[in-house]
Order: sequence, then C-alpha cells, then structure tokens
Amino acid sequence: MEEKVFSNGGVSFLVLDTIGHSISQKYHNRVVQHEAGHFLIAYLLGILPRGYTLTSLEALKKEGSLNVQAGTAFVDFEFLEEVSKGKVSATTLNRFTCIALAGVATEYLIFGYAEGGLADINTLDRLLKSLGFTQKKADSQLRWAVLNTILILRRHEKTRVMLADAMSAGRSVGACIDIIENTIGDADL
Repeated sequence: MEEKVFSNGGVSFLVLDTIGHSISQKYHNRVVQHEAGHFLIAYLLGILPRGYTLTSLEALKKEGSLNVQAGTAFVDFEFLEEVSKGKVSATTLNRFTCIALAGVATEYLIFGYAEGGLADINTLDRLLKSLGFTQKKADSQLRWAVLNTILILRRHEKTRVMLADAMSAGRSVGACIDIIENTIGDADL
C-alpha cells in the first residue's frame, strides 16, 4: 500500500531510509518482501498493480514528494468509487483488507514479526471506522483477512520469492506480472 509520512518527517525519513537500504541488507530485504506481498495479493485478488517503489529516494524521484515512502500503488477505480459513495461492498472490502494486510502478513511469515505496515493498518482502521464498523466487527474483519492472506501467501510462496527478486532488481510492473502468471499454474488459482 502507499505509505505516507505525515508532518515534517519527510527529510529525516528519506535520510534514514536511504542509509537503511545502503548499509542493511536485512532492512532492504524486509521492505522488498513487504511490497512483494502487497503486489502479489493484489494481483491474485484481481486488482492491477500500477507501480511500486522500494525506497523513499525512489519515491521522491517518481512522485516528486518527500512525504512518500516505499509502496505499491494499484488501479482500482471500483474501490475508489465505492468509498466516495460511502458504501463499500463486502467483496471490495474483503479485497482491500487482504491487500492492506499483505505486507505485514508477509513479514510475519518470513521473519516471525513485522516491523513495517503501521501506515497500512492505520489506513485500514480509518476505513473501517468511516464505514461504521464497531471494534468487534473490525476485529472479525481483520482476523478473516489475516487468515486468508496468510493462506494465499503460503500457497504461492515460490511466486512471492521470485516476485521479490524481480522487484529488488527494479523490474517493470509488466515483468513482475509475467512472473506471477508464469509461476502460478491454472490449478493454483
């Protein structure tokens, strides 16, 4: 998901993120895996990724803003239309929830815990509140989404690994989609 830095943290985050990617392969790998999780789950759920960035510096170059971190952006006009009308279908909400949690779920599966994803969770929390979800209903939605997202990620681990490698190498969205299409057989869908 697109993660934004709020307030005046843009410059300091850019510096810290750039240093993190430069000196820590673990940090870089965590970000790559997180974004590959978003990308893969979105594509498998029928939402077309339109782009991704893995560093704040890359996001600055592409977006021209200091307030953008690593992230994956999607083409989902149906979701935006439903949100603007204030009425989101269960199918759309289920997709969005799984996609929002995919980065955190990916980190958890690989590393045993998640460091990133706070912005994803905050965005999801704001959406559920705006839709009038009680805490109990929101918790149920999140449990359902986490379980389903982890199931999908485990089923397609080989694909996620290959996708993460391609994203780390800076491959295009089209090339990343080709990897997904070529590694997931018809029986897997």
